[in-house]
Amino acid sequence: MTGLARSPQEAVLLVITFCGLLAFMAAAILRWLRAGRTSVDLVLPSTFLLAYWLTYNKIPSFPPVGAVNKIFYLAATGTILGLLIETVGARALTGWLVIFLPAASAAYIGETRLMAGPLELIVAALAGALVLHLLSRQMSSPQPEADAKSAVMLGVASAAFAPIAFLGASSSSLQLCLGFAAAISGILVWHLFKSYYAFASASLFGGAYGMVVVAQTVTLITRKVDLLALTVLGLVFLVPLADSWVLDRLPHQGHRARTVAFAGLCFVPAIVAVAIAYVRYSASLPA
Repeated sequence: MTGLARSPQEAVLLVITFCGLLAFMAAAILRWLRAGRTSVDLVLPSTFLLAYWLTYNKIPSFPPVGAVNKIFYLAATGTILGLLIETVGARALTGWLVIFLPAASAAYIGETRLMAGPLELIVAALAGALVLHLLSRQMSSPQPEADAKSAVMLGVASAAFAPIAFLGASSSSLQLCLGFAAAISGILVWHLFKSYYAFASASLFGGAYGMVVVAQTVTLITRKVDLLALTVLGLVFLVPLADSWVLDRLPHQGHRARTVAFAGLCFVPAIVAVAIAYVRYSASLPA
């Protein structure tokens, strides 16, 4: 579909618009049908795969060759595993998958660096596991807006990672990440009116894990991403550990106000991360 675009800017706009509108409509239909939690949970990882397809204009052949082609199948595998966990009620496996999947993808994506740079792969695996762990902790929170908070963190991190990846010489990741962030925004619009959203295992191991794989690919393959900016961006996932003292002081305690305020808190480290990357790498912007 992005082949219809006459410029890279139009291609990015097409992906953002299409992903956002489709996610918005899918969330609206599921809300109208009062679909179950599992169906709602599948929307987010599905839009990640959609954003991938629109960005690269293909579903990679199997078995995939090359790191970029592996992203699609790793995210699809994570979605299937998450769906199985929710279907059979095997949530005890979540903790193991949080550790195993980032380690497996780091080794799979960066297989050419297993001998030359094993420390890089270990750091990439640990960072991915930490992100998934923090999101999985949020999934078990009793707060009514907990599911939306997980999606907000993922959406803000995806949007902020886009320019960081672009400055790190990965223009396709810019398109993919912005499309995914737009999809999350489209889904959450309905939550602002009345809470009807689920961030469960498919979202964690499909959508969030998909973004972990994208970050691992940019970090391990292009090796030009600003690691300081990426570290600061990771603080987005720590916001729930310190947000209560802000949210509990809001004059309006509805889920809409709390979700919007939480998003504002997440944007603080995200904006700082993008600013760091821009200051340090703007002179070497890809042509």
